[in-house]
Order: sequence, then C-alpha cells, then structure tokens
Amino acid sequence: MPPEFVILIWWLAFGGAHVFGSSVPVRTALIGKLGNKGFKGLYSLVALATFVPLVYVFFTNKGAGAMLFRPSSSMMLGTEILMALAFIVLAQGLATPSPMTTAAEMDGEYPDKGRGIQRITRHPGNFAFALFGIAHMLSNPRVGDWIFFGGFVVYGIVSSMHQDRRTLAGGREEVARFQADTSSIPFAAILKGNQRLALGEYSKGALVIGVGLAALLWYFHPNVFGGYGVA
Repeated sequence: MPPEFVILIWWLAFGGAHVFGSSVPVRTALIGKLGNKGFKGLYSLVALATFVPLVYVFFTNKGAGAMLFRPSSSMMLGTEILMALAFIVLAQGLATPSPMTTAAEMDGEYPDKGRGIQRITRHPGNFAFALFGIAHMLSNPRVGDWIFFGGFVVYGIVSSMHQDRRTLAGGREEVARFQADTSSIPFAAILKGNQRLALGEYSKGALVIGVGLAALLWYFHPNVFGGYGVA
C-alpha cells in the first residue's frame, strides 16, 4: 500500500477515535465507569496510540507521492509567517481560561465571556493547528505531505465543530453564553460587530513565549527536520 494512503488511514483512525471517544453518549458512559480523571487518561492513551504511528509513518516516508508544485520563495516566507502566528495563537490560547477545555472540567471554573484571543476565535488551539498545517502545505509539495499536514487543517475544523456541539450539550449556561459571545470561525464575531480585538487583554508573557518558540524552531528546524528556517 502506498505510504500516502497509510498516512490517510492513520489520520482517519486518530480523528475517528477523537470524535467517537468524546461523543456525549460514549463520554458519559466512560466517565460513569472510570471517573473524570480515568476517562481523560484513557482518552489520552488512545490519542497517543493513533497519533504516534501517524507521525512515524510520515517521517519514515517523507516526500511520498507525486509532486504537486514547486515551492517559491514567497511560499517559504508564508510558511515562516504562519508558523510564527501559530505559536503565538497557541500560547495565547493556553494562557486564556476557557469553559470548553479539560482544565475547566477539572477545576470547575467556567468563564462565560470571551477574552483576548477568544475574541478572534473560541478555538485558538484548533486555529493554531490549522495554521501549522497550512504553513507546511505551502512548503511541502508532495501528496503524502499534503495528506499529513492537510490533516491538521481538517482536524482543526472538525474538532471545533464537534467541541461546540459536545460542550453545548452539557447544558451549562456559562458555555452557552460563551459560545453566543464568541465565534468558531476566526474573526467572524469581530466582523459582525459582536466583538473587538481588545489587544490589552492579550498575555504579554504568552506573546514572548510564542515568538521565542517560533524563533527557536526557525533556527533549529533545518538540522532537526530539514528545510525551513536558517539553512
């Protein structure tokens, strides 16, 4: 079987396990038997059991499949810009409490209004994954590369939609108000006039961390993964 198809199969396994395992009926039943922490542990193990083989197959078959295009210098620049944005968005998301995360379920703290990066999208983590995928699709022209990195874009979209439905089904008023106050599609709530950027709410520490991680990756990427960054 061509390696690009194996990559696709592992993506379907990872995504399918994620959606199935976090669906309301399955999730509720498992939490009833294992408890919240037990469920989180099992869920994490299943995620690792499908994601690690996905990454392994990709890295042992980099450049698999036909070449779709030849990356230009502007595409490579786009990769660097989008990767920097991905790290900044991810860091800001981790620094901003959300009622739709595992941390909220564990701590019992459910903020009901969007702040900082959540004013742009209530799913900053998934937005960062999508930016990561698009960035690498610009500079990796093979079919296998596009299946692997394109999977992050699809995962970001599907996971956001699924998380919206799952958390709203939980019946918490804070989650309902949070979703009404924000948008899943980046910048949609701002364009509708329901939100503003409110740059003062963003974490300065997370910004420094995001920029720092992007710079480190840019510097070390060629020696560790090849391509991209300082040659």
